[in-house]
Amino acid sequence: MANLERIYTIPLGHIYEIVRQKRGKRAISFIKAFALRHMKADEVKISQGLNSLVLRDGIQKPPRRVKVRIVKDEKGMAKVWLIGEEEKKKEMAEKKKKVDEAKKEQEKKAEESKKKEEAAKKEAQKPSAAAPAQKPAPQPQAAPAKK
Repeated sequence: MANLERIYTIPLGHIYEIVRQKRGKRAISFIKAFALRHMKADEVKISQGLNSLVLRDGIQKPPRRVKVRIVKDEKGMAKVWLIGEEEKKKEMAEKKKKVDEAKKEQEKKAEESKKKEEAAKKEAQKPSAAAPAQKPAPQPQAAPAKK
């Protein structure tokens, strides 16, 4: 049995006939029931993006309809995503990876510069062999002339 993938527009308009404080939860449960009925699955998982879309305007005002992609795997589990959600996740992951690589490069450069500064400080602190570290002896001053 291969992966079964379909795109649906799920109508949620009838959810507005339910008590205001229960609409968001009922919309999520209706989406799960819809996926079970249409994909003949054993279990349904709803993506985080779809959940946040349904609850975006609050629990009292879910959207009137939602366009989703449902994929059923070999184990009988149906996963429900928003259209384009996976592509956005991939783009965000790639962008985050690039940012992390840039940060690592900056950290390496900062460590190298710190090491160079520390080496320069150590060189400056070492007494040089050519110049003695002793203070020169004070020279006697001439006494003022008496008249």
